[in-house]
Amino acid sequence: MLDPGLRIIFVFLVALFSSMFVLPKLARIAKAIGLLDKAAEKRKVHKMPRPLVGGIGIIIAATFSSLILVPITGLRGYFLGLSVLLLIGFFDDFKELGHKQKFFAQIVATLLLMYFSKAYLLTFGNLLGLGAIDLPDIPWIVWGMTIFCVVGVINAVNLIDGLDGLAGGVAFVAFLTFAIHASMTGDATLMLLNLALAGAVLGFLRFNWYPSAMFMGDAGSLCLGFSLAFMALALTQGSNSGVSPVCSLLVLAVPITDTVTVMAKRMLRGQSPFKADQYHLHHIFMRYGMGRVLVVKVIVGITILLSGISLLGPVYKVPDVYLFGAFLLYFCIYIGASFCIIHTMRFSLKYKKKNAERDGVALWLRRILGGELKLFSIFRKSPRYAVRLTLVCRENERHLDFHGTVLNISNDGFMASLPDLDNLLDRVVAKITFPMDKESLTLELPAEHLWVTEEGKKRFHGFRFLEFDGGQEQVVFKFLVKFRKNESSGLSE
Repeated sequence: MLDPGLRIIFVFLVALFSSMFVLPKLARIAKAIGLLDKAAEKRKVHKMPRPLVGGIGIIIAATFSSLILVPITGLRGYFLGLSVLLLIGFFDDFKELGHKQKFFAQIVATLLLMYFSKAYLLTFGNLLGLGAIDLPDIPWIVWGMTIFCVVGVINAVNLIDGLDGLAGGVAFVAFLTFAIHASMTGDATLMLLNLALAGAVLGFLRFNWYPSAMFMGDAGSLCLGFSLAFMALALTQGSNSGVSPVCSLLVLAVPITDTVTVMAKRMLRGQSPFKADQYHLHHIFMRYGMGRVLVVKVIVGITILLSGISLLGPVYKVPDVYLFGAFLLYFCIYIGASFCIIHTMRFSLKYKKKNAERDGVALWLRRILGGELKLFSIFRKSPRYAVRLTLVCRENERHLDFHGTVLNISNDGFMASLPDLDNLLDRVVAKITFPMDKESLTLELPAEHLWVTEEGKKRFHGFRFLEFDGGQEQVVFKFLVKFRKNESSGLSE
């Protein structure tokens, strides 16, 4: 009989190393059979095809670890539902299926979960401080609400899978948090299952962190969402549960809030709630000027913060109403930032930003710190100046050139019109021609492509400068100072 402490360690490590072992082999098979993400849609941030086997590898590794180290009594419904979603996700990755087929599979998986594992949504807890909000003891209401919530979480996780390491990072934190909750309530089975899933996801992140070698695909996002929904139900529902439902809400707040808000905005615009766009949380942060890796770190950090708050409930006996207040605070901040960025972007396309010239001390600090103040600069942006500069945007991997015009620029980045480019690239070389005192200088500046948006029939792109060399930085600095002086004197066109 294995010692319980060693079992906790082994279940995580077996899943971790199994995942790292099986994923490269699955990737080779995927390339041979064409199971690749073609990255054809403009809303996607990636451009090069990658194997869609991450989810398959995660489930194989987690299941293997669970079969040898986790007592799986009562988990038949979970594994049956997982099998359905893994299969439908594989077919969707291989040959894209319609929304109706995927929704039907999600409903079937939830029915299997309810019937065999007896996992139902029965109560929302004491969210308002007026007593527990329980569902009526009517089977069709209980089943209907359970299906609605489980399918909602599945799709929420699926929708945030937009950057390297994002969905996996959020899921990893959530599984670890659920494992801690399970350990505090004495539920060894759920604790070990969460650790197996966390280990498998961590092994996948080894290959999915930027720049990624593979994606999890719909097979992965559907199965992770289903697993998280099951954990939320199993830990918080029923007479023997020791975790408040609001704790699960906090753990899953990032994907849930993002999905609810994005779908609501689509309906307000008169569009289908399932229409793809670029207004998810990671798109918002990128439009504020953050790079891909920083965006993932910030969103995972938010998940860690909210998950940590969820642990305050059982540890310090914090009432549900206060925990729910923390969720509402995050929800309101998200909505404010979400709507603010849309209006800010529209405003920036029509008007100049005429603010203070660059401070010499700030330039000196930037050189000394070497860009370590990136996160601060996101929220205190450098002044932008409306210009018209010739631009050639080069994507080196495929040797493609896109011609356009820089419309506004700062020392941190620029916005440009590129009529022939309708999707996001990655890192590019921006060849910008700067008119100086005696002659024009063309610089090749490394930049990161952050966002693309359409206004009418025009297409606009946002870029963030990467590292300059000393000469390039001096040219950009002198141009901005000169342009500011001309603008102040009324000489700029």
